[in-house]
Amino acid sequence: MKRAIIVFTLAACAVFLALPVAAQVSGNSVGLGVSVGAAFPQGSTPGIPSTDWQPSFNWGFYVNIPLIYTFHITPSSELYSLGIVNATDFDLAFKFIVPLSVFDLYAAVVPGLTAVGQALAPHVGIAAGGSFSLVSNLDAFIQAKYIWLFEGAGSLGVLHLNAGILFTF
Repeated sequence: MKRAIIVFTLAACAVFLALPVAAQVSGNSVGLGVSVGAAFPQGSTPGIPSTDWQPSFNWGFYVNIPLIYTFHITPSSELYSLGIVNATDFDLAFKFIVPLSVFDLYAAVVPGLTAVGQALAPHVGIAAGGSFSLVSNLDAFIQAKYIWLFEGAGSLGVLHLNAGILFTF
């Protein structure tokens, strides 16, 4: 009986000592954010026009879902225009975080879909950026993302440069 109490006490101490580590691993909460910036399309496809690096206003919203401290999944939606046609990107970014003392750097793989006029085209992209805390539950970020949009036999590249804020719960 005495041995069972000692084993139980040691197990309970190990669990309580591990709690701060577990809190740090899942320390970031789910957050909702908005971003603004510019989109720079390049190239064209038969169904999607391009303005070859002519900037257009870009805005969107996203949800940041931390799975572990250094890996987040971020579904997002961004709206911009390709010439006179409006475009909407629906992305699911897989972000790999490098936490630093003042801010966090990240790189991401970004698959998704783009709706342009009557076309719905798949895309894949890469992103890099950084975020830092403004106050306890409000973060700011900057990001550069380049996507390759595939439609028909052609492809189109779009560079997105964004900045935004994230409210965490």
